[in-house]
Amino acid sequence: MTKKRSPVHALALVGSLGMEVILTTVGGAYLGKYLDTYFHTKPTLLIIGVFIGLTAGFVAAGYTLRAFIKD
Repeated sequence: MTKKRSPVHALALVGSLGMEVILTTVGGAYLGKYLDTYFHTKPTLLIIGVFIGLTAGFVAAGYTLRAFIKD
């Protein structure tokens, strides 16, 4: 039998997934910008940092979604 979940629980899941992706992307961009100023490689490390942040965010969101579905 499937568990009935409240709409608030689904809203919390969507918020959590969004925050994971956004915060890791912003963190990657911040780290990339800092490393760009340190190594004087203007936009290169910023772009790499954004892509690494996006990848990490989607991986973390996937783990969160998998745990939600498992329950």
